[in-house]
Amino acid sequence: MTQVYTKDFEIQCPPSQRTWREISQKIAALPLPGVPIRLILTKVEGDTLTFESSFIDTDRKPVWSSLLDINIRQRVSNQPFVAVSIIPTGVRAEIGGFAGDATPSTNLLASACDYLVTNPNAVTASDIYFGQDNVLYLEGNLICQLLLGNIGVIPQKRENIAAIIEKPKDERFLNNVINALNGLRAVGGINIDPVVVTGGPVETACTYSQYGNASGEFKGMDELMKALDVVENSSARAVALMTTLEVDDKIRQAYYRGESIPNPWGGAEAIMTHMLTNFYPFTAAHAPLLLEWEHTGFGKLVDPRDGAELISSAYVCSPLNGLINSPRPVRFDTPVAPGETRISVENVSAVVMPETTVGNIPFLASLDQGVPVILVKDNTTKYDITPERLQIETQGNPIYRVNSYMEAAGLLLALRNGIAVESTIRPIPQLQPIFM
Repeated sequence: MTQVYTKDFEIQCPPSQRTWREISQKIAALPLPGVPIRLILTKVEGDTLTFESSFIDTDRKPVWSSLLDINIRQRVSNQPFVAVSIIPTGVRAEIGGFAGDATPSTNLLASACDYLVTNPNAVTASDIYFGQDNVLYLEGNLICQLLLGNIGVIPQKRENIAAIIEKPKDERFLNNVINALNGLRAVGGINIDPVVVTGGPVETACTYSQYGNASGEFKGMDELMKALDVVENSSARAVALMTTLEVDDKIRQAYYRGESIPNPWGGAEAIMTHMLTNFYPFTAAHAPLLLEWEHTGFGKLVDPRDGAELISSAYVCSPLNGLINSPRPVRFDTPVAPGETRISVENVSAVVMPETTVGNIPFLASLDQGVPVILVKDNTTKYDITPERLQIETQGNPIYRVNSYMEAAGLLLALRNGIAVESTIRPIPQLQPIFM
């Protein structure tokens, strides 16, 4: 029986050892309850680091290396020029923590790059998708694997996308989703095959951790894996999941009233897709499946950032459009076929993320890889792990602070064009000669 657990654990790690190479070795030495599929640093007290982590206990073997493995890049190339923009899920990011509301900022960053890799929640907006063609839509676990140097990705337009739908209690909810998929086929010419309906429920309860991050509790993962096995035997290598997400109605109403709580669905969706991409060679995205018609919130006036969510009942059109532009993951050492472009950590010239969300694998892996990190101050979150709290600022790592995504786009242009960043700042730092 496949089970997913979310547990806290602590390691002792002084500031001088706070690299992913050191941290991952300390985590690997612990008696872990399964394969780690998501790790978040939640508290720093002296030498003690507390992590909130999701694990999966299953007989299935992962298709990629462990998140605790890192392959340090041996060369750097900005051909093509690639940046990664990450807006963590379930931490109420002011930009990107709602319904695809980071799309304008993401497109702005993408305009400074050949390719911009981003996680789905930044640009997924129920039935609306406006990500630019050079925005590569890549699930969070695969972004971690990319920055760890364990995989590469090949940009391509997906010719076929699979869909998995949890068997609902009310057939009308199934018909609603199938109508949406048929609309994408009839209007967009999208090939959606296979469409698999699970044999039983995939029960997911959306929760919050003790640290206030959105999370989830899971049952019925074996039902989901049976459906994924069907997809694995098809030609599709990108899959849209549609499963029910149970949220306490008081929390739902509080969220839509604009109370300052993270999107309650995001954490559970992230854990589910992290599980999928650890054990299947797919790219993936998740869309909620309605439990009750009243949950659509029809007619309510909400925060503009959530507007796209309130006009939808199927929620799947945006993630499926994003998956069309999801790159194909391959092992890092896979030979490149003639005419293909393979992107690896060797091509990543910068990683952009909110300033208060550095307690994650992408941040720590980027520093180990020597990839410049651009931290955006204006994108505040409920998650309060900064470089200062991590005490990592003094280690000589390439960390830039900017106020906005507009400023981050300018910084990417400087990096792309070989303009020394310090030459644009006043006062210009004085040279420090080395006297022999």
